[in-house]
Amino acid sequence: MNIYHERIQRLQALMQQEGYRLAILSFSDQMRYLTGYVENGHKRFLALFVPWVEEPVFVVPKMNVAQASQNLAQISLVYGWEDSSGWQDTVRTLFRGWDIRPGQAVLVDDELYAVHLLGLQSIAPNLTYLPADPVLSRLRRVKTPDELSAMQRAAEIIDTVMEATLASLKEGVTEIEVAALVEQQIQQHRSTPSFEPLICFGANAAMPHHTPDATPLKRGDMVIVDIGCTWEHYASDTTRTVAFGAPPDEEAERVYRTVAEAHVAAFAAVRPGILCEEIDRAARQVIQRAGYGENFIHRTGHGIGLSCHEPPYIQEGNTLPLEPGFCFSIEPGIYLSGRYGVRLENIVTVTETGALSLNRPIPKTLPIIA
Repeated sequence: MNIYHERIQRLQALMQQEGYRLAILSFSDQMRYLTGYVENGHKRFLALFVPWVEEPVFVVPKMNVAQASQNLAQISLVYGWEDSSGWQDTVRTLFRGWDIRPGQAVLVDDELYAVHLLGLQSIAPNLTYLPADPVLSRLRRVKTPDELSAMQRAAEIIDTVMEATLASLKEGVTEIEVAALVEQQIQQHRSTPSFEPLICFGANAAMPHHTPDATPLKRGDMVIVDIGCTWEHYASDTTRTVAFGAPPDEEAERVYRTVAEAHVAAFAAVRPGILCEEIDRAARQVIQRAGYGENFIHRTGHGIGLSCHEPPYIQEGNTLPLEPGFCFSIEPGIYLSGRYGVRLENIVTVTETGALSLNRPIPKTLPIIA
């Protein structure tokens, strides 16, 4: 039995135990996790059907049958549909063969297009459609040694790219140009970006997810670089903040030290059994005590693996206890609107006794790029 067979069997066992008759997964990391295959349907219906007992089935555009048939789970039932006739009749036939009945619960990929969900609901309007992510995340959130190895390699690559990127900063370069340089360096390591680089100069760094634009770098700017890459499809994600030239004001060093201390506090709190929300609190309390509580405007972290953002989420209200093998970011931040921001991020994994950072240590004081 290969690893993909095992994953499908684990999913089916969980579905039988909890009463989910069928799972319908789109071209997403859920599909990749179960089969080793994923391919963009380009707006067409392309899905993996996993019944709770019967053999899984692919329903794909006819042009994708050859690729889908090469899936690593060795699923042999691959049905292709033509543009002229559509996919609905194929799904109706499958539902009849599986004796899908009104009232049964069906798990649906969170990334399935709404128009395709509406199509499924028109075929079987009396089913209970539920999000698949809460169920699949229970299979995916504990990483295996092989998964951790891939994530460690991705972290090593992005740490190297980060070092080169910060060293390359020069007056007048634009955010877009730095983002392009990041992508070029990632490709040189035979990797791909796990998300579009976030490059933020000056006041743009006060917006956590600012999209890089033509803003030029000038002396006195605070700079946030948030980048990631993949290795064997597993993601990395790291963030550093530096000052280009002398910091813009005396407060910048204090803000940086506060965020660095929050990161240390959160990391120190990680151990098996502690709740996700307690990690968030550990970071947030440091920032609140420093008087910047209102300026920490996002959760402390997110899970990571095949997806750059996946459960568990490190935020207030998440009472999930940590387990060895969980992987997530710790990325506290302080954002001063119209001035600058500071965010520091490493990926950590939970060990039997605490936490291990996959990235290089975060500088304790504000780095200055001369």
